[in-house]
Amino acid sequence: MLKRVLKQESCIFEQDQNLHPKVHAKIIDKQLGFKIPKIEVKLLQKYRAYYKSIDDSTKKRHYEGTQTWIGLHPQALQTPYCDIYKALSMLKKFEIKKIIDIGSGYGRVGHVMNSLFPKASFVGYEVLEQRQREGNRIFELHQLLNCKIELKNVLEEQFELPKADIYFIYDFSEMKDLSQILTELSSRLINQSFFLIVKGERINYLLANKFKEFWLSSGYLQAGDLKIYSSRCNLKNI
Repeated sequence: MLKRVLKQESCIFEQDQNLHPKVHAKIIDKQLGFKIPKIEVKLLQKYRAYYKSIDDSTKKRHYEGTQTWIGLHPQALQTPYCDIYKALSMLKKFEIKKIIDIGSGYGRVGHVMNSLFPKASFVGYEVLEQRQREGNRIFELHQLLNCKIELKNVLEEQFELPKADIYFIYDFSEMKDLSQILTELSSRLINQSFFLIVKGERINYLLANKFKEFWLSSGYLQAGDLKIYSSRCNLKNI
């Protein structure tokens, strides 16, 4: 069964040198049973693509509230499984109990986590119900009871970011929104031990220029397009 393959043979997520990471990811999506292309097409039929300006010739509007990247190719929308696997594998010797993904999309991080840290829990936050519902459907299909995606906007004033061992952030929104989350995590650097895994031009720019405290003392690790930061340990020794 695929469930056993996912939990016991983590090599399914490792990079296939004969395949582009996005092609590899598309194959795994299909094996898992995702219907991502259909969902993204329906979203684009309802909302204006994120890269298009207002045009009176169409009645479609942008999704209101935060950036959702509607109109981005499904395989560009999410991080390839092999990149996630490589990053999490570098932290294999640590006791990881909880991973939080901010802007989780369809929850790929949760599936990879189960291959490396089967006793850990995964919580993803997503603002689009269509993606959240599909991600949870696949978790349930493969009986990954330790994984869930919650329909929440992490930028709302009443939202409280839970403690976790790993925070995963792909450029989920604009610079000011990313700064809001990084400011909160920055305030925890002294009292909380955690890893921060990031991807995207915006968040990398902020970490390099505005939130240098994340890397000045410990440095960071590179895992493909992902960077790993630590609040405590010296990553150079990993």
